[in-house]
Amino acid sequence: MQKPTSSAGLLIVVELGAEWPSVPPAELSSAAPSGARRVLAQEESESPGAFAARVGAQLAELFARAASLGSAVIACSERLDDGARSARADLARAAAGAMAGGTGGCLLLTASDRNQGRSRAALSALEGELRAEWQSAGVELKLRFANDVAVPLSVAQPKAEAKARRARGSGKDRARRVA
Repeated sequence: MQKPTSSAGLLIVVELGAEWPSVPPAELSSAAPSGARRVLAQEESESPGAFAARVGAQLAELFARAASLGSAVIACSERLDDGARSARADLARAAAGAMAGGTGGCLLLTASDRNQGRSRAALSALEGELRAEWQSAGVELKLRFANDVAVPLSVAQPKAEAKARRARGSGKDRARRVA
């Protein structure tokens, strides 16, 4: 049996209470179709800080053997307390550091738009801070809110159905939450 060839992988990180990310495939162009795919979700009993530490500890072993990390998506919850914000920043830095250790990549922060003003301000500030910090390392930062038009991350529907869904809007009632 041959070892898989090296290709850029994708990491999806979901905070407790966050919506499953909707991302156009073009935004994840750093992740090769044959690359490793991993999903890490925060457990109900896990604090944001413990979750960030677990993700950071697992990053090296998840992508070390056969693939580098090319893209990461962090689905952010509505929590904006100091502990959650600090842990989210640590988590994003760990993912950006893993990408910078390879050939760079794309780090996408996604969030619900229910807490629009506060969420946008806090996540925009984090995105700007991370962009300045990691730009020279070849890590591209992006921010997307649930009401921004996007295709679900695991697209399996025909294009016409996806187009019709976008025309109807995001529908907060239909959003899947990880909890």
